[in-house]
Amino acid sequence: MIEPKRELRKKERWKKVVSLARRYGKIEILSMVAGAISGASAVALDTSIEIFRGFLEYLESMYMLGPFDIGLILAPTLGGLISGLITWRFAPEVKGHGIPNVLESFLHKEGIIKIRVPIARIISSGALIGLGGSAGREGPIGQVGAGVGSFLAQIFKLPIRPRRMLLIAGLSAGISSAFDAPLGGVLFGFEILMGAVHSIELIPAFLASISAVSVSWTLRGAKPVIVIPPQAFPSVPEIILILALGIIVALMAKVWVEVLYKVEDKFNDLKIPEWVKPALGGLGTGLIAYWSLGWGILGPGFDGLNKILAGEGVLGFLILLAGIKLIATSLSIGSGGSGGIFTPTLYMGAAVGAAFGQLLHFAYPSIFPRPELFAIAGMAAHFSAAARAPLTAVVLTTELGRNYALIPALLASCATSYFLSLFLMENTMYTRELEEKGEKVPVLGLGVLDRIKVKDVMINNVVTVKPEDTLQDIHELMLHAHHMGFPVVDERGDLIGMITFSELMKVYKRLWPKVKVKDVMSKSLIKISPEDTVHRAVELMLKCGVGRLPVVEDGKLVGILTKTDVIKAYEKAVLMKDLDEAASIG
Repeated sequence: MIEPKRELRKKERWKKVVSLARRYGKIEILSMVAGAISGASAVALDTSIEIFRGFLEYLESMYMLGPFDIGLILAPTLGGLISGLITWRFAPEVKGHGIPNVLESFLHKEGIIKIRVPIARIISSGALIGLGGSAGREGPIGQVGAGVGSFLAQIFKLPIRPRRMLLIAGLSAGISSAFDAPLGGVLFGFEILMGAVHSIELIPAFLASISAVSVSWTLRGAKPVIVIPPQAFPSVPEIILILALGIIVALMAKVWVEVLYKVEDKFNDLKIPEWVKPALGGLGTGLIAYWSLGWGILGPGFDGLNKILAGEGVLGFLILLAGIKLIATSLSIGSGGSGGIFTPTLYMGAAVGAAFGQLLHFAYPSIFPRPELFAIAGMAAHFSAAARAPLTAVVLTTELGRNYALIPALLASCATSYFLSLFLMENTMYTRELEEKGEKVPVLGLGVLDRIKVKDVMINNVVTVKPEDTLQDIHELMLHAHHMGFPVVDERGDLIGMITFSELMKVYKRLWPKVKVKDVMSKSLIKISPEDTVHRAVELMLKCGVGRLPVVEDGKLVGILTKTDVIKAYEKAVLMKDLDEAASIG
């Protein structure tokens, strides 16, 4: 009897394996293909940058006017012009730094990215960066990878859910190949697009990243673009001051994001052709960068960043470099140029961190002997705050340094910078563009609540009170109904206020029989429509710090939504999502 049962269990397990292979096999294979193409695309973008950089060197040699090198000033202008023309004529989606467009496609366009986007991005970003625009290559490579993943999904007519999985895989592959950091690339894809790591999407992202890095290593060799010097474990005083550095860097991240989008707004307001704007930004970049040659203001900034991490540069000059890089990148990208902001963000954080480390070293050289450790911590902390991606910052920097001794310092700086950024910044450097366009970025884990409307889960039979009721009446009603607050409606049924236990506590208990509801009720109403989504209701609850929302239609109270109703809606939405995903993948 035992053998047949054992054989039966084996057959059942085998059936499950076959079922999973059928369900996910196509996605895994396509993710590896997407990764391979993304790795090759990363090399193609680097080649494009090098081609245009050769032209930059030609301009530099041809237009030296005595001590004044006009070629270096005009080159970013030309790069911006080429980038602007490609963006204007062929692919508006490649304007700016790329990741917000990927996020928009993921959240609001069912994971669809047109194939023209990665092609145009390789040329336009190659021109901008290669000719000296202050921009990174990682955002463009990420957008190229995401476009490749999305396009493969469209070719094979995959449903929305698998298409988004391939988009994540492509983005992860692009970042992995850009930094030669497969795990950091995977975490970037999840933290930026989904706000968290979800298990089922990990496998395609892992496979895509492995494929991308394998291809890029084969084509150009395993050469890290950012060189992090070896470091020993930090001391206790260093850890304490690195925690303080996280606070400073979070403040800088706030300034960085504000300046970037203020510059973008100013360029958007200019009444000139769109393709001219990046050329103007390039001209400004050239004029600024001319006075700091050799320190990475032109281009992504790897040369200057590596100098800073190696301990070069004095305190005041390092702070000046951070400010120059901030303005130059804001001009290059805010004007509509096609480039990334990942590496410039790392650059600014490293410069400020190095300056902070040098200050400590000058004051207490025996306690703080390594200013470069603070540069590394500042680099990671700035990205952690600006992008709200602390795991990516820690893991990516550790992978670049090939040194686990960095982890304590990175965790300390990223923890404080990330935490403070939650209070300082309403949006990140990647989500602000979408929010300004009116496209909401879901609160972590609550996107499923967009499936449920308030009217589907609200309480219809609402216990209400009248403005003439006394506080004593309200207290007795609270004890009887087990509610801590009630809507106040007039004789026509219009909602005119809310009365809660906190309003009662503001009045002496002996006066409750005499004081009426209308005298103490809250008239600042936070309400919602029955047609709004439960996700919108949760955002209001979190923002305003309330536990219930009156549901109003045409001024009339039609229901009330509580936290308990939200929990029920979440359970319902997750069940609907699971069923949809099973159907789409199967």
